[in-house]
Formats: sequence, C-alpha cells, structure tokens
Amino acid sequence: MINRKASNWVDRGEPPEPTLTRVLASYLELESAANQKRLRGYAEAVRGMAEADATEVNIAGYLRTLEAAHLTSEHLARQRRATAIALWHIAKAAEVRERALRLLAEQAALPDSPEVPLSTWLAERLLRDDPRSSG
Repeated sequence: MINRKASNWVDRGEPPEPTLTRVLASYLELESAANQKRLRGYAEAVRGMAEADATEVNIAGYLRTLEAAHLTSEHLARQRRATAIALWHIAKAAEVRERALRLLAEQAALPDSPEVPLSTWLAERLLRDDPRSSG
C-alpha cells in the first residue's frame, strides 16, 4: 500500500503535517521558514480537529481565529470555507490511510481460517433454533 516512489504524500506514507503547513502558510500569508513552529502547531490542531470528527465548518471557524491573529483583513467566507474543506480532506486522507494500514496489519496477524461459503455461514446463523445465541 505504501510506495516510496509515488507522486503524492499519501501513497508515499508521509505524514500530513507538511502539506497542512503549506496550505496554512499560503492561506495566512506567512513565510513558512520563519513561522515553522507556529504553523506546525496550527497544522496539528487542524489534524486533531478532523480526527475528532470536526466538520469543515468547525475548521473554518478555527481559520477565522487565525486570520484575526495574522491578517489585517479577513478572507472572504467562501475562500475560508474552501481552505477548510481542503485542510479537512488532507487530514482525513491521512487518517483513512493509517486506519487501512492498521487493519491490514491486524488481518495479516490473524491465523489463517478456512473460507466458508456465504450460504453455509448464513445457514449456520439463520437456521438455528435461537438466532441470538452466538456460536
């Protein structure tokens, strides 16, 4: 699933923070090198929000607070919303990738079990006397 030669950070298995940081630097009109620590903190906050099931609307609200701290005038609401959507998708792509990798690793660690045809599996569960019993 991870390809070190892939053209994008998701397929290469890289963390999302550098990409989140670049988007935030551009949006907040901050020089990346001079504001690396601050931008990294903002990126981690956005990632945490997305992982905690915040919506792009919540992230847009966070961006508005950052605008007040860094810009002389606010961006248009549609620009803020579009940036929030982009940030949310970046964070979610990393989250989904990590979950998929974890599930693949867990599946690989399970002992091989014989494959049972669906008809047999259903018959075992639906045609027994007490369908609520497990076994």
